[in-house]
Amino acid sequence: MRKDRAKMPARIVPLTSREAGEARVGGTATERLALVAELSDRAWKLSGRPLPTYTRKTMPVVRSKLGARRDRD
Repeated sequence: MRKDRAKMPARIVPLTSREAGEARVGGTATERLALVAELSDRAWKLSGRPLPTYTRKTMPVVRSKLGARRDRD
């Protein structure tokens, strides 16, 4: 899904404008999934950290009840 950046449309709008609040992305479901994959890959690269090597089944997560969290009021 690599595109020529010179041909990509872009707009600059104030953050307080109605247009800035619309977070819709066009394209088919397949194109949107490809965009998510590309943005995720770029974000990991920008973080300077390696991509995770664990599987979905072995993801490091912690389960807790919402009321038990200390960061909640």
